[in-house]
Amino acid sequence: YREREGHANVPRMHVEDGERLGGWVTNQRKRYRAREWSEAERKKKMMSALSDEEVERLERLGVAFDPLGEQQERMYGLLASYREREGHANVPRMHVEDGERLGGWVTNQRKRYRAREWSEAERKKKMMSALSDEE
Repeated sequence: YREREGHANVPRMHVEDGERLGGWVTNQRKRYRAREWSEAERKKKMMSALSDEEVERLERLGVAFDPLGEQQERMYGLLASYREREGHANVPRMHVEDGERLGGWVTNQRKRYRAREWSEAERKKKMMSALSDEE
């Protein structure tokens, strides 16, 4: 998969040669997060934690344990480059930067910023998460 696609961020439902590779990768990410859980919590959730060796092997393959976080960082970097080059961060909605839909991402971040003032019910209704202070 990685050789063909150029990355190891397998979509969750992806099947490769009859195997549910996407589900397996998703499970490895859960097992990675389980490293921070107590033994009791792992038992309760019936989840074993990845060993250091397993983490290393997956990292060598390019598996991202926090793909959304990595994508956010990539987009922030693209926005910073755009701002440096253009002198502003008012990215046109349809703008594509280095193969990524930067304009759409910026538009979404603005919506999420405005959603901070909405009630939880409004956010649920509009299926929008609020932008956190860290983001």
